[in-house]
Amino acid sequence: MKYTKSISIIALLSASSAWAATTTPYYDVEILSVDTDGSIIGPFPSAITEEGSLFAAYAFKAQLDQDIDLGLPFTFNQTCFYDDDICDFAFEGSESSADLSFENGYQAWRNAMFDIDAGNTDPSSYFFGATSNINIEGFGSDTDVKVTDVVDSSFLSSSFAVGYGSAPYASDATRDFVRRGFITDASTSTASVSLMPDFDTDGGFTSAYKMRDVEYSNGDKKTLIIGSSSKSLSGGDDDTDNFDLCYSSGDTDEVDTLNDLVYCPGFDTQAWAWEYIGTETEITGFALATKWLDDNTTNEGSNATYSAAALDINSAGIAVGVSSYEYSDSDVGARQRAIIMTPSDDGVYGEPTAITSATDESYDGSGDYDDDDDDTYYNSWAQTITDDNIVMGNRQYSSSKNVNKPIEMFIYDIDNDSIDFPLEDKKVLSTKQRLAGDSSSRDGANSRGYDMNNNGLIVGKADAYDQISPVSGGSPRTQSAFLYDNTSGDSWFLEDLLCSADADGVVTHPLIRLQSATAINDNGVILAQGYIYDSNNDYTNKTNASQIMVKLTPDLTSEPDNSPNCWESEALVNSDTPYKRSGGASFWLWIFALPLILVRRLSVNKK
Repeated sequence: MKYTKSISIIALLSASSAWAATTTPYYDVEILSVDTDGSIIGPFPSAITEEGSLFAAYAFKAQLDQDIDLGLPFTFNQTCFYDDDICDFAFEGSESSADLSFENGYQAWRNAMFDIDAGNTDPSSYFFGATSNINIEGFGSDTDVKVTDVVDSSFLSSSFAVGYGSAPYASDATRDFVRRGFITDASTSTASVSLMPDFDTDGGFTSAYKMRDVEYSNGDKKTLIIGSSSKSLSGGDDDTDNFDLCYSSGDTDEVDTLNDLVYCPGFDTQAWAWEYIGTETEITGFALATKWLDDNTTNEGSNATYSAAALDINSAGIAVGVSSYEYSDSDVGARQRAIIMTPSDDGVYGEPTAITSATDESYDGSGDYDDDDDDTYYNSWAQTITDDNIVMGNRQYSSSKNVNKPIEMFIYDIDNDSIDFPLEDKKVLSTKQRLAGDSSSRDGANSRGYDMNNNGLIVGKADAYDQISPVSGGSPRTQSAFLYDNTSGDSWFLEDLLCSADADGVVTHPLIRLQSATAINDNGVILAQGYIYDSNNDYTNKTNASQIMVKLTPDLTSEPDNSPNCWESEALVNSDTPYKRSGGASFWLWIFALPLILVRRLSVNKK
């Protein structure tokens, strides 16, 4: 496959003197090391404290999408729209022993869950969590664990890590629960406090996503961990069909359902919170939402899984996240929408509010979405909220848009009831494209936001500068980490802000490509993940890459536009020259850099 860069390097160089005013990069780059021994994919950053020295990360033993979460169906319920070979590749892994995912995709992970549960093989971790201080074992060795947040609590005067993990297996291959949220001292390797479920059949199910110090309008102060808790078994009755399919479906080869992953998490879940005062070993929480989006408090016999979770909460106690409604009456017929959970003055929560403007839908509180509207979007979710009540989230298309089904970031202002889609049908432009005067217009462009700080800076991933090919029936587009300023409307690729220049103006490139940025604190310090290369040739051809996680610290005395122009570096100055990828390992590193969202080929009948 050949790629030709059409922008004239001469035009770029003639304009560059008006671009950079400094010789130092806007971001200082620090490559981070975490203890995720046993993993082969990652690490991926999940959180950083305001002070900036404590961070959290996770990694995988199999080639899985970085966002996969059994408790969040929007990370795995979208139908496949790529070429069949790409879908098969994500499911099965590569067929080359030289590649990272040699026969180790979703199929290997799902079948390993069955084999461990059946006692056919020894327990083994597939998810690994860590902080900058220590590897987090969770509830025991050889269990799955993910660290989702790290916090310096001013109320409790200490630092904490939160996340979720599975129970260890007994000698007879049984375990007490499949997932439980936890909180622990940030320097401790085990989960010292369990976040208990509301419904505990088969051990129940809880997830922890964020921890915040909250002060309600009446002056009550609480330290809350938010996430989700099981409310019932999913599938409309009291049997364990969905539970069994999710966790022990058998050693199969069902790419259409990703070996029954689509039946997960096996429970109906609701957005939940647990108050921590610093002395408990087990905490029973309370609901942040009293209903799902069909105006129901129980699954009412529906075959669809009702799943809700709180993903973030601000200092006033306003939480945001996602909830389900029944799109069809099949076992996999639920879809999800972004929600807001607003407390009363004394911290009591009621029905959630759907952000209907994120998906151009009408919603009357009874699950009655307009039939024409809800065919356009598969899912939406509210990712984060600032203390100024600004919500950042994403929507995911189910209908085609310029031969793609993109994810688009949205920004919703609660106080003004207004919404913006700043990168809708727009590319993030590289420095080179911006200086050349290229248009940012691009129908069906991808933009996924992951985090936003209280200063309006957003980080995420978007289509890389040269990615314009059709996606539906083809290949995913390579993604690149971006920064968006909600106060100015400006956006940048982060890897364009990493270069330095000497006194003679010679620009040096760190040979880093950043795939996604997933955490930013109020000081503007960013955590991102990507790849580093040994040579300019490897960088150009995207071969022989090493996975890295980086901490980017901004020069607050400067501006992003003052960063030296990376497109003047030796690594990029000849980027107009076409290049050709070749070799199995090269193909794997290329495909590994793509947004391998959890893909499946499954049709549902709309009710």
